[in-house]
Amino acid sequence: MPTPPLRRLCYICEATQGGVRKHLRDLLHVFLRPKEGFEVLGLFGDRGEIGFHDELAALAARYPNFRHVFISDLQRAIRPLMDLRALSRIKERLREFKPDLIHTHSAKAGFVGRRAAHALSFANVIHTPHVLPFQAAGGARGRIYLALEHHAAKYARTIVCVSESQRALALDCNLCEASKLTVIRNSIEPHELPPNARAQARAKLGLAESAAVAGMVARLAPQKGLSAFARAAAEVLRARPETIFVLVGGGPLEGRLRAQLATLGVSPEHFRILGHREDAEELYAAFDVLVLSSLYEGLPYVLLEAMVRGVPVVATDVLGSRDVVADGETGLLARVNDPADIAAKILTLLNDPEKMKLFGTASIKRAADVFSFEEFVRKHRELYRA
Repeated sequence: MPTPPLRRLCYICEATQGGVRKHLRDLLHVFLRPKEGFEVLGLFGDRGEIGFHDELAALAARYPNFRHVFISDLQRAIRPLMDLRALSRIKERLREFKPDLIHTHSAKAGFVGRRAAHALSFANVIHTPHVLPFQAAGGARGRIYLALEHHAAKYARTIVCVSESQRALALDCNLCEASKLTVIRNSIEPHELPPNARAQARAKLGLAESAAVAGMVARLAPQKGLSAFARAAAEVLRARPETIFVLVGGGPLEGRLRAQLATLGVSPEHFRILGHREDAEELYAAFDVLVLSSLYEGLPYVLLEAMVRGVPVVATDVLGSRDVVADGETGLLARVNDPADIAAKILTLLNDPEKMKLFGTASIKRAADVFSFEEFVRKHRELYRA
């Protein structure tokens, strides 16, 4: 019996860092497997993120059914001439590849990719926004973003929301008809820590076993509410001067954050900025508490990565984070951009080791029950096959 031809799947994505990159990596590692029956083309923006080229090269070497093209004009900022060039190049690649299914990711690639697919009459288009662009913008800009998303929604059969809260927001804003919206939560695979994981992680960072450590893993960008995190750290240190804060991640706000910490009188010894770390996931074990002070989110992988390792979290009460954290059971939700409340929640946990332990155990169970990787794969497989 002849082998059926491979179906052609095209991923289009300009955001190749953080949670979007992890989400894309998860999809590629699943749907490049021969048993899934896909030939895959990736059309990606290129922001020069550390390790992204190497990851794709390794996938291409492992899977002969995968190839990728960088679209240099596919960038996050709105620049009409670049956007038109990106549109032209994407259309050119789609004409050559003739995909059976197109899956776009994030705001810019989602808009340009859906326009290109529509222009070429490709009907099987799925879009995952990750973060709805109008979440982060107010006033006229927010209304423009909403109008653009409302327009582009016409060119997708399905819009995948990464949380129930995101779907509710899309419905509240009348983004599209309810039948187009489906929820596939970001997910995490179970992770069994070795018995000495905490000691090893702390040794890596030069931290004493007895130190009280609050960590954050985030890109140093406006979305993450870093100013509020710095001010919260200063308040915690006034109450517990022995506490050490560890921030893993690089980004454009590092200089401003260091200047703010100096103004607040917080020493580099008590607030350590480590920059980008390829071993970031190994460092969660060093934290007593994971903090995420975001101003907005989709459904943050950072919280899942902490929870699966039994680290209780303090997160701001934003869309996505509130879908992950069971407030008072696996962690605590704090008011957005409220340093005093963030500090109070951190101190609540640091001052109660028994509560931290209970929250950590509950976190592992919630990660397995609610954010199952198997369900993430199953729902995407069903969507693709439909």
